[in-house]
This record gives sequence, C-alpha cells and structure tokens, in this order.
Amino acid sequence: SFVTGATMSNFVNLAVAREWAGQRLGVSVAEEGLDGRTDGIRILSGSPHSSVVKSLAQLGFGRARMELIPTLPGREAVDPSALRRALAAAPDRPTIIVGSAGTVNTVDFDDLHALADLRDEFDAWLHIDGAFGAFAALSPDHAALTDGIDRADSVTLDLHKWLNVPYDSAVQYTRHPELQLQTFRNSAAYLGEIGDRPDFVHL
Repeated sequence: SFVTGATMSNFVNLAVAREWAGQRLGVSVAEEGLDGRTDGIRILSGSPHSSVVKSLAQLGFGRARMELIPTLPGREAVDPSALRRALAAAPDRPTIIVGSAGTVNTVDFDDLHALADLRDEFDAWLHIDGAFGAFAALSPDHAALTDGIDRADSVTLDLHKWLNVPYDSAVQYTRHPELQLQTFRNSAAYLGEIGDRPDFVHL
C-alpha cells in the first residue's frame, strides 16, 4: 500500500501486527479493542525509530510497551543473543519484533536473517523498518545488508529518503493481507461488497 510517509507505514504495519497478536490471544482487537486479554503482547526492538514508538501510542499500546533490547557494542544493531534471551523469558506471549534496515542516526542494520530465525523459533511477528536503508538492496556494494528482509511479516519503505520524491510518499508491505483487511475494512452500503480484490479504502 502507498501511504503518506514512513510514520504512517510503521503505523499501518504495527496495526496489522496488533491484530495478529490479539488473535493469538483469542481476541480481534479490530473488533473488540485492547483489554486485559491483550496486556501480554510484547514489542521488542534494539534501536527503534521514534515513529515506531509514536505508533504504539496511537495504537493504544502506549509508549512504555516498547522493550528496548541491548545492542551490539558500539552499534545500534540489536544483539541477537540478547533478543533471544528476551524472547525465551516469555515464550508464550505474542511478540512483535521491530528490526531496523538502516537506523536513523547511523544507518546501522540489524542481522535480518538472525531476527527472522528468532521469529520462526518463537512464533513471533517480524516488522522491519527499512525507511532509511532498505534501498541498499539496489546497490551491488551494499545489498547484503538487506539479506533476509524478504522473510519479514511486514516492511516499511520510505520513497522520500532515496528516490527524490515528495516527503509524504512511502510504501507499506505485509505478507498477511487478510489481517490488514480485518484491521482496516470500511463497510458501508455505498462502498459495496469488499470482494476478492479489496479497494484501497479497506486496506
């Protein structure tokens, strides 16, 4: 989906992740809202962009829900061993991992394959904020930094950063379109049926 900037891309992706996490606990947050059943949802990250934390405030999680995981020495990339320990400490709680493909301060990259492996091991959700660095994939010299981004459940891209387009141009990806439809569907008589190819208003 095309969205109005990386902040909105992170917001949409985390909203879809919120629906996934709620359903793991037996509740559709899109239908019933956050309540005591969803208190166990965790969000883990090493160096999240401020828009990720802002999105948690807007989505009803609250900024304090973000659990900061130690980073590698002298870097902004999350320490995979520390992340694994955090996941292992509460393996039954639905967890959203927020990885970075280019941090805002130093353009550091998490080890995306390591994050995806941990996502698989602990049945978590992996969101990659690639607003600043995902376009490294187009450079033969730097493409290896983005290895594993295709394994994510959701990805944020910001076209403004590298493609010289207006500020409010970004893209949001998810491999779970059915959850995005559940989260954002906009039912009204004048909009007609959703159908097999939902209009953007439902996404």
